[in-house]
Amino acid sequence: MSEGTTTTGSTVPRRQLGRYLRDLRNQATMTVRAAARRLEWSEAKIWRIESGLTSLRSFDVEIMCRIYGAPTDLTEALMGLAKETKARGWWHSYGDVIPAWLDLYIGLEEAASRLWCYQSELVPGLLQTEEYARTLIRAEEPGVEDDEIDRRVHVRMARQSLLTRVTDPPLLNVVLSESILHRP
Repeated sequence: MSEGTTTTGSTVPRRQLGRYLRDLRNQATMTVRAAARRLEWSEAKIWRIESGLTSLRSFDVEIMCRIYGAPTDLTEALMGLAKETKARGWWHSYGDVIPAWLDLYIGLEEAASRLWCYQSELVPGLLQTEEYARTLIRAEEPGVEDDEIDRRVHVRMARQSLLTRVTDPPLLNVVLSESILHRP
């Protein structure tokens, strides 16, 4: 990973912020419709924010917190969290080889403190060697060009760095079928 690359994506902060804001709205006994009316936003926008589907400006968070009656210290903390929702994870530069569903998964994986994995057929991606990953990718899609295979392998290898990161590496629990270890 390059020096300026962040190891957490925006997925987790967006979801956390959305949960906090939904809880604050509920504590204020305010419906989505009432909040949308007070903020002069659509109900759909409130739903997207509370579901963690969109990033927010800290200014918008401040206004929401004021309307919901949040304490100043919590408002400031949530405004800081809003700034993190715009952070992009290292994997975003591989958008051409990472499907949208995997973007969410990698973001959550980066923030996890514990990972569980069961595999009956293949070595999990977090434990694969480059050669093993390359062979699997080529077998899954025989017509893919070598450059794209290289990028997919690089993404898979880059994911593994979360296991050896200095700050809070997750605990990885893996259960494999013994046949995986004997299969060429």
